[in-house]
Amino acid sequence: MVAGLKMMMAIGVMFGSGLSVPSVHTAAAPAPAKHPAMLYVAQNGSDANDGSKQKPFATLEKARDVIRGMIRNHTLPAGGASVLIRGGEYRLSRTFELNEQDSGTKDGPITYQAYNGEKVSLVGGDTLNPSEFRPVSDPEVLGRIPQEGRGKIVQLDLKSLGITDYGELGNNLAVAPELWVNGNAMTLARWPNAGFTTVDQVVDKADEAAGKGYTFTFKDEMPHAWQSFRDAWMLGYWGNDWFTNDLQIKSIDQAQKRIETFKGSSYAMKAGQRFYFYNVLEELDRPGEWYLNRENGMLYLYPPAPLNSITIQLSAFTQDMIRMDHVSNVTLRGMALEVSRGNAVTMTGGGGNLISNMEISKMGGYAVKIDGGQNNGVSGCSIYSMGNGGVILNGGDAATLTAAGNYADNNDISNYARIKLTYASAVEINGVGNRVTHNKMHNAPHFAIQFRGNDHTIAYNEIYNVVKETADASAIYSGRSFVWRGNAINYNYIHDIKASNLRVSTAAIYLDDYMSGVEMRGNVITDIGKQAFKLANGRENVVENNLVIHAGNVIAFMARNYKPGEKNYDSLMGKFDQVPYQGEIWSKRYPTLPDILNDEPLLPKRNVVRNNVFVGSGPITGEVEQNMALGTFENNISVGKLTELVPVDGTAGGLQLKRNAKALSRMPELKGIPFGEMGLQASGLPPAQSAVSAATAAYVRGGDQAEFQMSLNGNRLVSVQDESGKLRKETDYTLEGSTLVLQKAYLSQLPDGPQPLRLTFSAGNDAFVTVDVHPEQ
Repeated sequence: MVAGLKMMMAIGVMFGSGLSVPSVHTAAAPAPAKHPAMLYVAQNGSDANDGSKQKPFATLEKARDVIRGMIRNHTLPAGGASVLIRGGEYRLSRTFELNEQDSGTKDGPITYQAYNGEKVSLVGGDTLNPSEFRPVSDPEVLGRIPQEGRGKIVQLDLKSLGITDYGELGNNLAVAPELWVNGNAMTLARWPNAGFTTVDQVVDKADEAAGKGYTFTFKDEMPHAWQSFRDAWMLGYWGNDWFTNDLQIKSIDQAQKRIETFKGSSYAMKAGQRFYFYNVLEELDRPGEWYLNRENGMLYLYPPAPLNSITIQLSAFTQDMIRMDHVSNVTLRGMALEVSRGNAVTMTGGGGNLISNMEISKMGGYAVKIDGGQNNGVSGCSIYSMGNGGVILNGGDAATLTAAGNYADNNDISNYARIKLTYASAVEINGVGNRVTHNKMHNAPHFAIQFRGNDHTIAYNEIYNVVKETADASAIYSGRSFVWRGNAINYNYIHDIKASNLRVSTAAIYLDDYMSGVEMRGNVITDIGKQAFKLANGRENVVENNLVIHAGNVIAFMARNYKPGEKNYDSLMGKFDQVPYQGEIWSKRYPTLPDILNDEPLLPKRNVVRNNVFVGSGPITGEVEQNMALGTFENNISVGKLTELVPVDGTAGGLQLKRNAKALSRMPELKGIPFGEMGLQASGLPPAQSAVSAATAAYVRGGDQAEFQMSLNGNRLVSVQDESGKLRKETDYTLEGSTLVLQKAYLSQLPDGPQPLRLTFSAGNDAFVTVDVHPEQ
């Protein structure tokens, strides 16, 4: 970051006058006018009980059915009903379903919530007893385990425990079981252990019609000889750097570095593209890796910490944990939904439903999917470790441009898109009139927000450390439509999105393939390795009153040059057939749209770039002259250093605006940017999770130290442990801000090879890291 949060808080003072900015907050669920009916559920309850605090039910279904009876018999109090769930872990074996007959009213909602702050976990997986793991003894298996894992790997016979559903790899929508240790996803044994190898030559193209996959060669030497490639897979960016596919190996010749796959990929494979191998027993060589033999149910684990000190879970449940089907005025509050292969909550239709202050984590699918209805929302939740994305918002009527008003507000969403690396966003927005406000989104390989449709609001969010390994991508993205108009991207704080070494650029906000009619105002964009704004031939987009600091380029105007008859052209123009864009409602809302096809639609007309401040950033690039000639460019200023606008004065605020700065004297139109209102505003969220940017650090004997960069997210590091016990602070390690520094005196005592460490924080899950100790070179 430029100078940390303190500096950015000062920007709120700097631009804090001149504009009254409407903030968007989610109101708490309305207090019922009268007392609700109170029902209790507990682990030691019985569904034969009466549901009182003294005699609680055992299941949510029983409480739901009692409320259904009250509604049916008109005996439900005007204040609705509250189901209070006592603390404990509740293993789900079926979906908890709510439908229209389970609805409350606006003044009398139905609430399912944890009792009095007790920890309530609805779990879709099994806890495995560490004492039941055994050393590997089968000579054939021992012969396949690499040297680095021998004597370290343990096994567990899942079939003997009655666990027989092992799923199928390669399916991002029906995720196979995952293994979790102390809340961390273990890695299916892979090579390379980090990063990728690359395609060398494509020998034979795939032909799906003929049932034929690719034949190709790869570049790097593999460290271990494989005895079997059964159920071995590869994940790769096969055709470009913004889309992944999983391909199963049909045959492999390691000596020739030649592979044949069963199927093709979404984009045609190219030389030089990245991929890695996974689910290979011969690559089980690192702490935190695992492998599952799906033929006999034997699970193999290289533990990241001593077995007697860890909790091991295997995700199992494949369906939605909670399904809400056309139910209204129901609130779920204060529970944890975790360790499952499917989605946590799926909501279809209904209105006034709220998912509030939930901790949703360790899922194979999405946290919450809202499809239709009105004013349904997710608020105050901590969402992390999702195999796919965080929240999907859909709803609204395109024909009448009627807003759904569905929302995601004040959520902390991180470490998502673990399995489906691309096009699985923290929040995805579709339809008409939905909003994403005051969220914090971070730590992901691709998008934070992707939107389609009309009149959406994306405002007051903080986004950072996303687009970590993809290219031609951005934190906020949409593309290929002239008709998706009326969308607003305002007052967001987007920072620390570093440029990669990939061949195509990344951006903070990207309007791709003629995307038009979007306003982008009051955003603070800092430390972006490449573009702050990337606009690809769209029209009537507005970039106004933004502050950009330290971006590779402030704006890139990209050419697209679509031509009739091409697939992408047909996709773009086909969207006109999906909406009544020349009808009365659409014509009134978007006056220039009805006649667009007679107005040279492929030219970037009437874009506006006005009243922006660019600091220490590269220039506007691309099709600049054409966009300037056809649009409005005025009152933008560029300065080399922030101190030209804001001098350091040594006060607690850190920085103050030079109101007499020469650069600002010609910008009386500059309006306020409410930095203090960006990001999370709610209190009482579930604990934030700390993370480590890279889980491996190399140490070559004779070197000075090894480092791990942490994202503490408001927590503090409590301890560092290796297999023998706790390390000594200031002796074995030191802390330099959020960087853990392991000292030479400690490192020099470690044996060669991978050495696991466990980091414990003041809140949230542990983190596991590995030091690779190498001989002196």
